[in-house]
Amino acid sequence: MQQEDTPPLFDRLPPELFRPLAASNARRYWTLLCRLIDEMWGDGGRSPGEEAAKSVVVRKVETLLAADDPWDEELETPIGVRAHEIVRILAESGWLSQRRRGVVEMITLRPVIAQFYNVLCEFSCHEPEFLGSKVRSIYFNLRAVANGEASGDQYAEAAKQAKQCMAHIANTGCRVQDLMEELLKRTSAREFVRGFFEEYVEKVFIADYSELRTKDHPLQHRSQIVAMTLQLQHDPDRRSTLTAWYQEKKAGGAAARAEYLYERDTRLLLRLKDVDEQLQRLDEEIRDANQRAIAFIEYKMRAPKHLDKLLARALQASDRLAEGHLALPAACGVRHAGPELLARARAAQRPALATAVEKHPPTLQELAMEQLRKRMADNRLVDKVKLANYLVRQLAGRQAVTSDDLRIDSINDLCCYQRLLLIAAHGSCPPSQRRSDPQLQMLKGVRIDFLARGTTRNAYLEHPRFHIQREDAR
Repeated sequence: MQQEDTPPLFDRLPPELFRPLAASNARRYWTLLCRLIDEMWGDGGRSPGEEAAKSVVVRKVETLLAADDPWDEELETPIGVRAHEIVRILAESGWLSQRRRGVVEMITLRPVIAQFYNVLCEFSCHEPEFLGSKVRSIYFNLRAVANGEASGDQYAEAAKQAKQCMAHIANTGCRVQDLMEELLKRTSAREFVRGFFEEYVEKVFIADYSELRTKDHPLQHRSQIVAMTLQLQHDPDRRSTLTAWYQEKKAGGAAARAEYLYERDTRLLLRLKDVDEQLQRLDEEIRDANQRAIAFIEYKMRAPKHLDKLLARALQASDRLAEGHLALPAACGVRHAGPELLARARAAQRPALATAVEKHPPTLQELAMEQLRKRMADNRLVDKVKLANYLVRQLAGRQAVTSDDLRIDSINDLCCYQRLLLIAAHGSCPPSQRRSDPQLQMLKGVRIDFLARGTTRNAYLEHPRFHIQREDAR
């Protein structure tokens, strides 16, 4: 990775910003920080960058601690002292910006810190996304670029959204696996059912997952997206326009890097071709998770709790009961509990052994018969080479012959003769069908047609006379 490809995180954020979140009581600092920012610089409050007196911020922290103390009264320090200490820690770490205006200490939340805080909140409070809206946004951005209404900025934005869309589908399958592994560790059916419906169904599924297989599914524009991407890629003028934008805005004037960035975004857009495969994998993960959840719930509903303890208590109680008691089986004749009353152990079935195939070497007669069968099949086989050789022998340098001139000296000659008769029968088909007829394609440069009158009779066949002529002799 080149140096300019490394995100400049610590150039924008103070290095000490993560110190409160890395402490042993990081959860408590994060809870208090979220409540303070929401109260002071959240919706309905001050905007990030707008200052407030330090005394106001300290009193707000005191109010938050009095209402809900994350430390649960573990510390004996007064709330006022703890509020000053918390504000000092947040200011030194960079979450709050403090400076003096005259004789008053002012505190504010810098806009870049507020932006980073929103990113953290969005990451920690992830909700199911609507893939349909992302795909429609990609489609409209690409259509604007294809129509010349937009430039490379919307092309790059479409590629970014395509990457997020495919990553979200893949990440959903991984989240399903992780959540199911966590849910199966819960022993009680009540905890499992609550976790299944609250954490799995509500928070993991894609918001428009049920609409992905309908007629009006939200991914219906992906084929148009791929088509427009290929059209832009193979159009020299539009490709040069996009690469020029990348060279000016993204690559700092470097043509090679601009080409690389354009090809990277193009590959991201073309990945939408595989969205059906990704959705099929997600379907398999969800189907497997549902089956495991149903099996676990059925087991918990049917299996009695503490079954081993109940059986032990029943056996102990049966030993204390007198013979003939109503709770004991009547006329058993033997002890009421013992190994003789257990069912017989299942005998392991012996595996079936396959019968070995007996091998006998063939006799000389069997070998001779096999060779004879092969020779008979070869004599009856008619291919292009054998048919051409037969026809060359019959023409004997002549330009044309009739069926009366053909001689039959062997079984293969008779089979070739029958094939010529079949070709003559197919010769009357229309010219448009002659190119696809396999019989007419066996012989090249030869025309075989039936004559208007006459009959050929030989020792084997009787049929209408046909004529064989070289096509180059016409």
